[in-house]
Amino acid sequence: MPKKILVVEDEQLVGLMLAEEVRRMGCEVTAVVSSGQAAVRAVRHNPPDAVLMDISLAGVLDGIETARIIKNGQDIPILFFTGYHDRQLLDRARTVCPAGIVDKLDSPENIRAAISSLLR
Repeated sequence: MPKKILVVEDEQLVGLMLAEEVRRMGCEVTAVVSSGQAAVRAVRHNPPDAVLMDISLAGVLDGIETARIIKNGQDIPILFFTGYHDRQLLDRARTVCPAGIVDKLDSPENIRAAISSLLR
C-alpha cells in the first residue's frame, strides 16, 4: 500500500511539482493545500503518513504553527520546505521536531533524497 502524503505549499506551481515528484516516488498525494487551516482540515479528513510543509504560508497560520497543531493531534512526520535562511525562523521550526528542513532551492536530487528519507 503506497504511503499517503499531504503537500502544503502556498506557491501553486511548487505545490504541483512536489506532488508530481511524490507520485513518481510511488506515493499517493492526499491533497495539495495552500494554507495552514486547509492543512489541518486535510489531516483530520484524510490522515496522511507524512506531510511536506512550506514554512511560509499565506493566512493566519504559518507552516510552523500548522505543524505544531498537526503534531498535537497525531504523530505525523513533517518535512519543512523553505526558501528562507533566517536563523531564528529555522530555530523556531526545529522546536516542532520536524523530520527535516529542506531548502526549496536545493538540487532536485537532494530534495528527492529528503522526501525518500521521510518515507522510510
